[in-house]
Amino acid sequence: MTFAQMIKSVDLSKEPKAADLIRKFQELEAREKLMNGPLSPKQGNCNIELFRKKEVIVITIPASELFAPNSTELSAGASKFLKPIMRYMKDPDMFRVLLVMHTDNTGSLQYRDNITADRVDAVTAWFDDQGADTSYTFSYAYGDESPLVPNTSVENRNKNRRLEVYLMPGSKMLEEAKKGKIDF
Repeated sequence: MTFAQMIKSVDLSKEPKAADLIRKFQELEAREKLMNGPLSPKQGNCNIELFRKKEVIVITIPASELFAPNSTELSAGASKFLKPIMRYMKDPDMFRVLLVMHTDNTGSLQYRDNITADRVDAVTAWFDDQGADTSYTFSYAYGDESPLVPNTSVENRNKNRRLEVYLMPGSKMLEEAKKGKIDF
């Protein structure tokens, strides 16, 4: 499934009450659980935001927090940033976790494609090695296709090298929301 198809894979538009409950849950999850831990923008360079009417949480982790320059091997400190995400992989299809790796525009196209694919594979392998249920985890290597800022300086290229983690409501979350309560 493409990234765009995946983002639209759980349609909340036909369930307005359930969608409202999911939005409240996601906003609370972002504010209470994520903003107070190692992924908090207050702790470093990570960013947490809500999009698609507050239905999807997006965590942005700079690649420099996970990998050394030009490396596809996770650094020793990477687990600090990845461990908090494991909680969203405990209950199959409560969340759909999308891992989207980006880079800047330096190096050849083949190099950029390879490094983003190898890096996102390393992150997925880390979750597997830690015993996370990755059956609803989906990886995408975007290379330099979606820069946050123009690649015109070292600082900007650093911003563009990142892992985005999308925490989307899964089918199980929708079913629980239809019953009036999300228990996670």
